[in-house]
Amino acid sequence: MVKNKVHNKNIRKDNIFQVHGYNNCLPLLKKSQYEIIRIDILDQKKDYFASTVDFQKYSHCLRLLNKNDFYNKHESIRSQGIVVQFKGPIIKEIRNYKAVNSNSCLLILDNIEDPQNVGQIIRTAECAGINGIVFPSHNSFKVSNTIINVSQGAFLNMPLYEVTNISTTILDLKKNDHWVIGIENSIEAKLWSQLDYTGHIAIVVGSEGKGIRKKVIEHCDFLGNIPMQGDVNSLNVSAAVSAILFERLRQIKFKG
Repeated sequence: MVKNKVHNKNIRKDNIFQVHGYNNCLPLLKKSQYEIIRIDILDQKKDYFASTVDFQKYSHCLRLLNKNDFYNKHESIRSQGIVVQFKGPIIKEIRNYKAVNSNSCLLILDNIEDPQNVGQIIRTAECAGINGIVFPSHNSFKVSNTIINVSQGAFLNMPLYEVTNISTTILDLKKNDHWVIGIENSIEAKLWSQLDYTGHIAIVVGSEGKGIRKKVIEHCDFLGNIPMQGDVNSLNVSAAVSAILFERLRQIKFKG
């Protein structure tokens, strides 16, 4: 169990979010994980959604809209004919985190602010079997409609933990038998594919420009880097995360 508390100051106060498209909306409605406030469906697609959405269950908040009304309300998004507004909270408490198996892994995001990157990272982490994502309450992203829509429904299965202090969280994880691996360009770093990602671990990544903060690096047990072969000297952080997380998955499958 990790003791660091969630910092609630920066969590969206109303905890109301809006998603659109099949991949975000349909799993959300099937899971009944959150309070559904409103469902807007394009009238000409009602027969399609009738087979996947329980219209009777959501009759109190369901609106079937004609084409003009629907696109007047949702003209700026690629909705695929469905938009759902729901109430969170999405943020979980890190003190409730427990390693669920012998290869449990948390992904720690330090200094990352771009919502598109974060949404892609959530999607990748869910696909790669990561057990949660940790991020700081300051100098970091805030959970938003953009992030959860880019995640393509992965936010429903990926615990997001906001903490006041990344270093304290790492120390708590280490007390609970987690090795901590930082992905950072450093003379002390090993080649990323030579590190062992099995067992209870936490993987720390930083932004493309700033990297991981020095005080956070000091708490990492190992450092790994991904060498570049071209003229561009760094990967987009979501691309780097994909490489690391699927290398971890490969190692687990290989050892298994």
